[in-house]
Amino acid sequence: MSAPANLPPKEELLNRAEEILKQLEGGPWPSHVSELRKTRYPLHVYGVGLVARKSPWGPAAVKVEFLNTGVLSRWARDWIPGGGSEVHFRVFHTPGKFLRTDFLRKITKISRELGVGLIELVGQTGALVLNLTPETAEAMVDALREIGTDVGGSGDAIRALNACVGPALCEFALYDTLKWYAEFHKDKRVNDNIVTPSYPYKFKIKFSGCPLDCARAQRGDIGFIGVWEGAPEVDQEAFRRKVEAGEVDPEKLAANCPSGAITWDNERKELRIDGTRCKKSMHCIRTAFPAIKPGKKRKVAVVVGGGSKGRFGPKLGWFIGYLEPDQVKDAIDLTFKVIGPWEAEAQPKYRLGDYIMHVGLDKFIEKAGIKLEGMPVSTAKMPDEVPYAVMPKEVRERFLSFAQQLKGRV
Repeated sequence: MSAPANLPPKEELLNRAEEILKQLEGGPWPSHVSELRKTRYPLHVYGVGLVARKSPWGPAAVKVEFLNTGVLSRWARDWIPGGGSEVHFRVFHTPGKFLRTDFLRKITKISRELGVGLIELVGQTGALVLNLTPETAEAMVDALREIGTDVGGSGDAIRALNACVGPALCEFALYDTLKWYAEFHKDKRVNDNIVTPSYPYKFKIKFSGCPLDCARAQRGDIGFIGVWEGAPEVDQEAFRRKVEAGEVDPEKLAANCPSGAITWDNERKELRIDGTRCKKSMHCIRTAFPAIKPGKKRKVAVVVGGGSKGRFGPKLGWFIGYLEPDQVKDAIDLTFKVIGPWEAEAQPKYRLGDYIMHVGLDKFIEKAGIKLEGMPVSTAKMPDEVPYAVMPKEVRERFLSFAQQLKGRV
């Protein structure tokens, strides 16, 4: 990237950069600049970028022996006075982002001694990111492995797994997301494909304990979401007490049900939920818990092909069937069935969802050999049952044909 036009001389550029950095330290709120000054991060590069209103970083690569993924590097552009580099490791994190105090102390020590004293926690996945210098990279790998973790999860590989806090902290958890996360990480196939890029593009695995989807499983290449069959359970007496106390407006609760599954009998003071229409939005449960709870017959819904970016635009996952809450081993096998045809046939930089869009969901399920309880008979669903933004070409053509038929009858 070329230098911006009208860039001041180097000394003036650095002085202006420092002025902006000091402005960011003003005010009554905590300042990220003040915290970065406590580390060995090349803060002047950041400041010059703010002055130039242009990214000061360019792509680079750092070779770390016996390490194929998890290392990201960038170098300051040649118009940055004094230059600078920024290398970081993506480090395996724990299920639900629970970190033991002794582990954090060890990570902090490694960061101070072998890194630049800066640790980042990625908001969406909870991944640990350690900033370092190229000279200390191999020593840091050894140190991280000694405390029971490793580097990985970048490039065209399985990325860092993501699970919600599940039954550890959440009353809505319908299966043990933390156990599923741990069992996936114990499988050699999963770890081999985290540390060695070999796929057409990245692949994300996510675990959400309930339909609130705190782990964003609908946006994973494969996601596992806790659900239940039929209607939620309603404790009528407890619900009446909430109504009488003014905690819940039953008519508003019914009106806000996205599928119209809820009705309120004002004479009998009774709430009814039609399980055949319930879309598992969790709205009624969040509003009136614990008077309304998820049903007892629990399942794990499997969705595939989600992602916020892709050749065919952002997509939520396609539902392909259910597993039981104790079928974690089957879930691992299913994951690699899903990966199989995509890995063998997809074009480079095609996410799984892009590949499904290309071949069609029905054909993909056939190629992967997927057989699950509750599988859709066909992808030709009614529009309000399609949970993703973009439909495959053949499905869209079916709707267009159907619309033309309706138009001819009017």
